[in-house]
Amino acid sequence: MCCPIKRGCSALLLTFSAATQASLLEAYTDPTAPLAGKLWSTQFQQFVSLESVLDTLPVGSWLLLGETHENMDHHQLQANIIKYLADRARLGNVGLEMAHSEQQALLDRAQSGELAIAPEQLAWQPGWPWEWYEAPVTAALESAKRVIAGDLTRDEKLQAYRAKDLQIPASPDYEEFMLELLFDSHCQQMPKSQLGNMMNVQYARDRAMLDAMAANTASDAINLFLAGTVHARDDLGIPYWQPEFNPTTLLMIAAQTSLEPLDYYPDSYTETPAADYLLFTPSYKYESGCN
Repeated sequence: MCCPIKRGCSALLLTFSAATQASLLEAYTDPTAPLAGKLWSTQFQQFVSLESVLDTLPVGSWLLLGETHENMDHHQLQANIIKYLADRARLGNVGLEMAHSEQQALLDRAQSGELAIAPEQLAWQPGWPWEWYEAPVTAALESAKRVIAGDLTRDEKLQAYRAKDLQIPASPDYEEFMLELLFDSHCQQMPKSQLGNMMNVQYARDRAMLDAMAANTASDAINLFLAGTVHARDDLGIPYWQPEFNPTTLLMIAAQTSLEPLDYYPDSYTETPAADYLLFTPSYKYESGCN
């Protein structure tokens, strides 16, 4: 079995051991969640070393890291991955779902040293709590070639929500699945008549992030993009809209008691796995707020 050329894989990826995994993932083991601290390749159906993945990604490529926003382990892992690549002179640009286009000038000024790396200086949005994102954003501003604001502004999201002529180039299966996902994510309280508007916003945000990545690719290094898991999925998110762009996709998932990686595969409308890799972190319970 060999890796598709588009992923730039190496036989090194197939090596998994405690020794190769220790430096980046040893802090993320959990006796109550046996898979925590391990990385699963959905292509090879086996555990692999995170270091080997990072060391063999081709320069000029993107690694799309999908997070659970409320999970602090995911943010620290993002910071650690940024530092790992930077220490090896392999880090290119870092893109953020959490910053919109009007913040780009502030991010640039912070990178140049003109502004302090602080929420008030960056006009950081309260919807993305700074205590969650300080570690990866600081690491990126200190080490990346450039930090990219990938999201739409509030007005642009509102414009997409209200658009009546927005054509989403998606399959019927995608639309049906995404509408149901949006319904569930809003605690089944949002009127279904508004779900199409919400899907417009999801599409517009994915396209904005895709365009930001395509326009800001460092050709001599590895580029990272930090986003929520839905945006990072091959079947639903950024890669869906332009398959030839081909970022490597990695979803961070809180492990529970199951020892079977297949139990953690996100539900999908396709038989193809939703991402290239699943990175298991310690057990975590998110209170959704739905009653």
